[in-house]
Amino acid sequence: MKYFFYLALVAFTLFTTGCGGDDDGPGGPAFCTDQAFSQAIADAVMDFSAAAQAYANDQSTANCNAYKQAALDYLDEIRRFENCATIGQRQDFIDSLREAEENVNMTLC
Repeated sequence: MKYFFYLALVAFTLFTTGCGGDDDGPGGPAFCTDQAFSQAIADAVMDFSAAAQAYANDQSTANCNAYKQAALDYLDEIRRFENCATIGQRQDFIDSLREAEENVNMTLC
């Protein structure tokens, strides 16, 4: 689906922007590392992957709704890292998240 592109774009943006240098993120600057990001979203990625697999195998309304919720949960986890994006690229980060969320919400079950 189209929003897979946006999910990948959000993750790519986060990894390429690094830390913005402010301490507003949970845990301060140590929170803004690739390792912290990977650990924080690991469960959301696994849940999203499992939901995608389930939906691919059985395109029921229940599986579609679970798939959409898993995608939104994944985006929520990524959103926690908003303050890690550099100030100049933070708006792009926010816009990418918003667009991905809109695409998930547009998916009809």
